[in-house]
Amino acid sequence: MLRALYEREVVPDMLVGTSVGALNAAFVASRPQEVATADALGRVWRAMQRHDIFPIDLRMLVGGLWGRRDHVLGDQGLHEIVRRHLEFDDLAESPIPLHVVTFDLASGCEVRLSAGRAVDVILAATAIPGILPPVRIGDRLLVDAAVVNNAPISHAVALGAERIYVLPTQGPSGVPGRLPRNALDAAIQALGMRTNDQLRADLLRYARDAELIVLPAPDEQRVLPTDFRHASWLAADGLAAARAALATSPATSGHGTGSAHLYVVSPGR
Repeated sequence: MLRALYEREVVPDMLVGTSVGALNAAFVASRPQEVATADALGRVWRAMQRHDIFPIDLRMLVGGLWGRRDHVLGDQGLHEIVRRHLEFDDLAESPIPLHVVTFDLASGCEVRLSAGRAVDVILAATAIPGILPPVRIGDRLLVDAAVVNNAPISHAVALGAERIYVLPTQGPSGVPGRLPRNALDAAIQALGMRTNDQLRADLLRYARDAELIVLPAPDEQRVLPTDFRHASWLAADGLAAARAALATSPATSGHGTGSAHLYVVSPGR
């Protein structure tokens, strides 16, 4: 989707994201807004394997199940991925304004961060509750905001966005994927179905506040959210679908369209 946007010279004035959308946004925020950056991000995901994100540690798993921990998987692998690919230390240093939405377990409220140690903020935004460890930033204990708002269109509108490109990894149809193979698959797939409902509601709620352009996320095989083996053909299908959608969109009907508010989101994955 990013590649299709860059091909039409649609570049962001700002980026807003949570969950893996925050990680993708942070990757592109400090790099040139061009096709080569989208291709580089694609290479990262094509090289990713399930254990890089969801490493199974029996001791940690047992500790989580017996109430000795508030999570069942470690985030060491994710921490290394974030550290390796971020090119700034603080969110406030991002050349393009980057806003990351998290959820505070103590207050039960969404928290939008636009400054702070970048690695910690992105880890917080990707900390799936109960699965990956929450991240303490100041007096807040933060997790992935997908539990309440994995499509934070509301934050993009509040920040003044007038044209918002929504980049989902799963369309808002709510059609279930393949049957989960284990508890982790089931938990994340259920979360994805819940966030699709939120996305549909927000698209209706904010249609009058901003121009919303939702790029398609084709997935005919209904790949499980925890299955990383199909990144290449998912990306190829996504590129073809995004090109077709942008070709018919009044906002991007031609090249040289200049800057546009770009909103990165990742419901369902």
